[in-house]
Amino acid sequence: MQQVEWTEELVELEEEDPSSAPPETDDPKKLSNMTTLRISSNSITDIAPLYEYLDQVAEGADNFKWLDLSYNKIERIGLSFDPFKSISVLYMQANLISRFSELKPLTNLPHLTNLALHGNPVAAKKHYRNYVLHLLPNLTKLDFSCITKQDRVHSQTWAMFFRKKLAKKGGEE
Repeated sequence: MQQVEWTEELVELEEEDPSSAPPETDDPKKLSNMTTLRISSNSITDIAPLYEYLDQVAEGADNFKWLDLSYNKIERIGLSFDPFKSISVLYMQANLISRFSELKPLTNLPHLTNLALHGNPVAAKKHYRNYVLHLLPNLTKLDFSCITKQDRVHSQTWAMFFRKKLAKKGGEE
């Protein structure tokens, strides 16, 4: 398995509307007003250095709102997204995430409303949708599908039924 090194060529950044953006950075080497990052389809296996790298090339890396890490080879999330408190959209479909426990760090993203994980082994697990909705109640879309009132009721009922298992094993099957 080849591990991809973080380089500027991997990163596609989109600028926010300059009229609503904060003042430009004093560091001419850094990009400013960035809110979107697309690094899909790059065979990335480790996202641990993501914030560190972005902080070197973009001013206000903690202000990213939209991240696309789909079609890579990511198995673990860990604490990689902790500095990205502003993320509202996270695309991680078609990676190698296989455990419910790997999704728990996403609870540290208070603004996350749109999440795509389909194509990961975890998405094929029994109770996947209910578990994710229980874990992330602020979601409005999961896997490009709107969350309905019925989805929320099912998730709440499921959580009540499995509450002991969720408490003991952290929801891991």
